[in-house]
Amino acid sequence: MPVWLERLIPILLLLGVVAVVLARLPKIDVGHDRAFMRRRFMNWFPLGMTYAFLYMGRYNLTQAASVLTDFIDNHDFGTIKATGTIVYGVSFILNGPLTDRFGGRATMIVAATGSALANLAMGALIASGHTDDIVRNFAILYGINMYFQSFGAVSIVKVNAAWFHLKERGTFGGIFGILISLGLYFAYDWCGILAHNAPVPWVFWLPAIILAVFAVANVIFVRDTPGQAGLKDFETGDADWGNEEHKPGVAAALAAWRASGG
Repeated sequence: MPVWLERLIPILLLLGVVAVVLARLPKIDVGHDRAFMRRRFMNWFPLGMTYAFLYMGRYNLTQAASVLTDFIDNHDFGTIKATGTIVYGVSFILNGPLTDRFGGRATMIVAATGSALANLAMGALIASGHTDDIVRNFAILYGINMYFQSFGAVSIVKVNAAWFHLKERGTFGGIFGILISLGLYFAYDWCGILAHNAPVPWVFWLPAIILAVFAVANVIFVRDTPGQAGLKDFETGDADWGNEEHKPGVAAALAAWRASGG
């Protein structure tokens, strides 16, 4: 049996069990008809899979580093990882307000496209064979990748807030947790197989290609609200539902952060 199939079977079995459990959960009726449910699936599935593959395009670095020990040692890997982590954390100060301003669909497309380009560049860096300043260059590219990665979570929350009633969000929060786990599976298992059985750049290029495909899928299928998809917007149960008039800008968010003692 091929190694990839051997590793895939347990995941498929687990997903089958999850599907059975989800099917048997109590149904929460908030008045959605079948047409709405079909259109909502077309909205959250590509959005959720994009988020999963963002994880693949984030943690693939670990698998690449495991076979690049001639150029990147543990200390170097720590430097690259720390750079990306710092960028990721600081970026939320900027990207949260940007997502509020432009909508989760737009920023998820930006996230997938930017991460795809950064991964293409990291793969190209390895393929070039130039090892001078490889740690510095990798840290820069991985920092760029992590900037775009930071759009992912806030984009999902922004879009799904308009598509899911408050009472439905627990179940679908679990579904997106499963998608995150799938993303880690893709990153560590798929990229692990690539790292040891294919040219190392493909550890970065495959996630880049997949993210590019899902960026296009988001353009085609994802909409920020049911109204933008030709359906009727509904009251979601949020305390501030319908208060989309006020969209704070980046400057206002930074001023509020400073005022809070940040």
